[in-house]
Amino acid sequence: MILPFGSGQAARRGCGTKAALLDRAARAGLPVPTGVIVLDEGWQFAVERGLVRVERAGARRPISVPDPSLLLHLVGFPSFKGPLAVRAAFSGQRGAREEPDESLVPGLFVDGRRSAALAAGLAGVWSSALGLPRSFRRDLVVQDMVQARYAGVAFTEPGYEDDVVDVTEARTTDGGEEGPDAPVTLLLPKRRRGERSTERDPVAARLQDLLRCLRHAFGPGGWVVEWADDGQRVWIIELGPTTEAVARNEAFTVASHRDILPDPPSRFMASLIASCAPGIFDHYRRFDPALPEGRPLVEVLYGRPLLNLSLLTEMLRRWGLPTRLVTDSIGGTADRDFGLQPRRLVPNARVLGRLGKAQLSSVSSARLAEEKILARTSSPPARLADTLDELRWVYTTLVAEMISLTAAMSGPVALLRRTGALVDVAGGWRTTGTEMLEELVALRARVADRPELFAELESGLLPEDPGLRQAIESWLERFGHRGVYESDISRPRYREAPELLLRSLDAAPPGPPTPRRRSLRAALLRPVAWQAERTLRARESLRSAAMIGFERLRCVLLRRARLLVEDGVLPSVHSLFDLDVDEARRLEEGFRPDGAFWSARNAEIEAVGALDVPDVFHRLDDIDSPPSPESAEDLPRRLEGIGLTRGEVEGRAWVLGEPAARLPEGLISSETILVARAVDLGWLPVFARVAGVAVEVGGDLSYGSIVLREMGLPAVTNVRGLTHAVRTGDRLVLRADEGVVEVREQGGSRVSHESLPSSGPGP
Repeated sequence: MILPFGSGQAARRGCGTKAALLDRAARAGLPVPTGVIVLDEGWQFAVERGLVRVERAGARRPISVPDPSLLLHLVGFPSFKGPLAVRAAFSGQRGAREEPDESLVPGLFVDGRRSAALAAGLAGVWSSALGLPRSFRRDLVVQDMVQARYAGVAFTEPGYEDDVVDVTEARTTDGGEEGPDAPVTLLLPKRRRGERSTERDPVAARLQDLLRCLRHAFGPGGWVVEWADDGQRVWIIELGPTTEAVARNEAFTVASHRDILPDPPSRFMASLIASCAPGIFDHYRRFDPALPEGRPLVEVLYGRPLLNLSLLTEMLRRWGLPTRLVTDSIGGTADRDFGLQPRRLVPNARVLGRLGKAQLSSVSSARLAEEKILARTSSPPARLADTLDELRWVYTTLVAEMISLTAAMSGPVALLRRTGALVDVAGGWRTTGTEMLEELVALRARVADRPELFAELESGLLPEDPGLRQAIESWLERFGHRGVYESDISRPRYREAPELLLRSLDAAPPGPPTPRRRSLRAALLRPVAWQAERTLRARESLRSAAMIGFERLRCVLLRRARLLVEDGVLPSVHSLFDLDVDEARRLEEGFRPDGAFWSARNAEIEAVGALDVPDVFHRLDDIDSPPSPESAEDLPRRLEGIGLTRGEVEGRAWVLGEPAARLPEGLISSETILVARAVDLGWLPVFARVAGVAVEVGGDLSYGSIVLREMGLPAVTNVRGLTHAVRTGDRLVLRADEGVVEVREQGGSRVSHESLPSSGPGP
């Protein structure tokens, strides 16, 4: 009728989860306070022998014990010396996990030396079972009371590299009262065998060790632990499997999407990207099947598709790689920076070997993907649902290949950056962006000496001059599938909407680029630079091919949208992109959104567009609350980022949310510094009108960074808080060599997010 903890018999005797797991933990040598399980048989025996008496309903003490000493003796209770805790471990028959609502407070600080006090503690907890069906077991757990200094609950779950621990400073008294201290939540990195603790705080270090031992004894499943720390040791008070995921305050970043998508993107594109996320993460799981299945790589929050930065950095931590490999390549910052962990490299050698092999073959794999994309989209399907499937395939293929290409580049680029050779060598790299730029410069040179053409170009129409018209059409033939924020399929391509391009042709062509330094470091690292350049060319070529596919599929979507407008299903062609992809698919199945639907949807889109979403934030952050306005005195005067090129320029800020064709009144090109949240290849026409560029979000491998390096324009990227600190008209000094932007004089206008239409009418 009594089982001591550590007997290993609790599960075999039919005890429920709570009692059985504590018994198993003690058997495995985990720190469980000394105690016993009073089996349900003990309760049945006590009732049958009259050792306990069930009083009438509503009595102050529903169960009484006529002779406490006799009860404890006949049940076989051992002797205890100190205060005890008596807790219910009720369960369904045969150890089922179905457990009742244990609303009564367990008996705490029960004097184990006094029979009457111990018997009263048992009776008090048994009383909570009087309303339960007879099928439930009435097992009890009796343990030595831990004189806790700290206590709380810990959660360890598979698929995460951190354990979540709630810690409260214990102020428990003999009366069982606890102080009002609110718990503090800790994230404790999971330790592997042979690894030292990462925590300086002794309580956190003991918890980290306890949870490591728990996983070693019980396996990597999900476990929730009620614990108490007496200042010398942390004890397991209760243990059970997790029944639902713990709400974690994960970090998200817009960094990888900010430079290729408008803010916010169309609802259509945001939902498409989220629907592709499982397929994209499967790219990683091909190399390491143990990576979590249930954690989405991309989530749509506040109308934006956001990368789960916590998931990406935890994946690198799992393999023992530095987390900066993620943040340096896509921009943004992680909550915690973890360096190389050599002890994890060896166990993951096979995974890392497969990743390395994929990186070595990434260029050839990308070329094959190019061919597939161009072949599959050469005759796009007519049905809307089939077009959506093709679009999802193109996007998933593009991103999966980009992952290997970017990983293959990140090592060489990081080495070039650390040795100071990146700026020296990267200016000579050539990509499809370089070709676009060179031919655009040639067009500007043809226009420069013919001011009579400016009026025609300003109108956004192709000029009448046959030679220039043919040259522009030739440029559009080669590059017209590209466009501003081209990764959002709702946005028009240059071929559809060439107005920005045409209006930028009256800008003077740039002068000769700054000569590259021929340093000894650059010469020694030539093989590294060659590998980085060939991979970069392959990535940009693949992206160009994917944009050809996007343009072809966009034409199909626009044709279908026109037919739906004619049938009265959609109010306008662009309304298709105000739907998510599942809603768009249902249009061919009879879905007919009415006026109320569109009114609510438009209001939602407007509300989402008004939000100022930080580049990096956490799931539980309150983004809906607008930040309090800062005065000029509160704004930072010096901001730091990543220098992309060389050179220094001083001038007025031109803050843009999207590309614009004309400088604000009072600004001149030679003294204007473009300030933007993010830039990509679609900003080429704007770069021609400024003397320098400062970008808030980006990394060495961002698309905008690549083209800015190729241009040699003084530029700095990943300048956090830039668009909040700088206003159009502020006087800035941009030092590209140092990666610094200084605000010399404030007082400009508020951020002027001049923008293009979100979508063109299409061909």
